[in-house]
Amino acid sequence: MNLLHTDTAMGFSLIRLSFEEWLTVKEPLLFSLADFQTENTALTLKHAGSLSAFSMLVVVLKVGDSLYKLTGKQRKEAWLSGNPPPPEYLIAQVIDLSEQDFLALNTEAQNSCLTDLPPNETVKRIYAELGLAFTSERLKGGFILDALNLALRGKPRSLQDKRFMWEKEDINTPKAIKLFSEELRLIDSLNPKSEIFVSGVLGAALLMLGINKDVKDFLSRLNDGKGETRDGLEDPVDGLLRAIDVNRISDPAIPAHTTVDICRKTIQAVMLWKEGADSPKYWRKKLLSGVEPRPFIRELKSLKQVDDCKDL
Repeated sequence: MNLLHTDTAMGFSLIRLSFEEWLTVKEPLLFSLADFQTENTALTLKHAGSLSAFSMLVVVLKVGDSLYKLTGKQRKEAWLSGNPPPPEYLIAQVIDLSEQDFLALNTEAQNSCLTDLPPNETVKRIYAELGLAFTSERLKGGFILDALNLALRGKPRSLQDKRFMWEKEDINTPKAIKLFSEELRLIDSLNPKSEIFVSGVLGAALLMLGINKDVKDFLSRLNDGKGETRDGLEDPVDGLLRAIDVNRISDPAIPAHTTVDICRKTIQAVMLWKEGADSPKYWRKKLLSGVEPRPFIRELKSLKQVDDCKDL
């Protein structure tokens, strides 16, 4: 890289660097949101003779000691394909940027990307950013937003009251997925069946695993349909399987309410399971009634140290 010009007052400089050097410059999320009109104009200038030098101009951000590409995404793809061939060198305008401004711009870029995607595609992109690679059909499809809301607030977003301080903001999806990354990995290892791990069950599973309840065996038996009955009485696994079947044929016009109901019943089944087979409450004929999730949610947020996070 060779320095060509510096303008301290304006906070930028011009450098000349080889195409290979430019390829090694880091690519933030901002880079994927290049100005398509400018990029396309630059590409067409390969046919404009003396103006083709315009396509060699790129912008780079300097944050601390690190450089990040800002423009040139489409040109990079075209150059790497060989049509047109890459230039021998590029001229880069290097703009000094504070760490705070850089983070703010990336957050804005992320929000812009996410709002244009279907919710499950947003989740899948967040998986990739967090390095989460799930193998089960239930999780890798990204349909977990209701479950996250249940685990953190006890109800889907559609039933939350935005007049209340703790329900006013939407859940920060990247933050929530990162918070439950270990729990999600454990559930994924069970290869959860979609017909069993409906949103209510998945939300309750995240919540109970999050408060360090050892329920992997319970979840595994539930997933495999291995409940037990004795003298006409059901164990918690069998009781929950029956509740899931009942909810599956409930009024389809109120799915959010049935999701809350099955979440509460899953929490109750887990608590009965933890009491053990010798407990008088363990074996039962009566259908599970469900328990209030808020005490468990408070415990979860305390253990995860996110009590004050209004976006969780």
